[in-house]
Amino acid sequence: MVSFTYSKTIFPESWQPAPINARGEMISTGEVARSKEASILALEKYPETLLDKNLRAVYWLKNMRFYDVGYGGTNSNDALFLTNDGELMGYTMKYMEQTLHHEFSSILYRNYKKLFNDSVWIAANAYNFDYNDPEAGVGAIRKNASSQDIDTAFCAIGMLTQYAMSSLENDLNTFAQNLFCPSPGFWKAVDNYPRIRSKVSLLINFYNKLNPLFTETYFRQFANSKQ
Repeated sequence: MVSFTYSKTIFPESWQPAPINARGEMISTGEVARSKEASILALEKYPETLLDKNLRAVYWLKNMRFYDVGYGGTNSNDALFLTNDGELMGYTMKYMEQTLHHEFSSILYRNYKKLFNDSVWIAANAYNFDYNDPEAGVGAIRKNASSQDIDTAFCAIGMLTQYAMSSLENDLNTFAQNLFCPSPGFWKAVDNYPRIRSKVSLLINFYNKLNPLFTETYFRQFANSKQ
């Protein structure tokens, strides 16, 4: 189910009281069609059986806040919560589709944890890198910690973006969104940086265990998609 209506009850009960205090705003009527299109583009890339087992609903909002902080996307056990405040505010089709893949990869990572080897993933990072203290291993390479732009300075240490340095799950999310909806330079980074290549191989292997449809050939075809 893809929903464009809002009430506080769409959020899990545990999110509603303080300190989380989940709240949102109904998406603008004029953005429903683009949000629906982004949903279709993203969800059609997964086998129906995988969606049926793991995803109950996708909720689109104009904005949402948790802990009094604005979120672009998040997920619960079986639902995605995504925002779209218009293309002029940066909510392009690519951004929205990537966000859906990003958040859904968290659900799959949790649901099939035994199929993913955290230790091998971490081993692909630069020596002494620590997700809990990114400054310690690599220094202040860039200052914008929320950037999702692929940066070759980070690729050398096994990260696609500054944001990916914040946790293993966020790192995985960033790779997942680029497998399904690649940013410019993603596959070039895969081909040119061994640490990136190692992580992509591990993540494709994870998805392939979920469904044999998911192969490198399958993912590389999306590099030719225009959005």
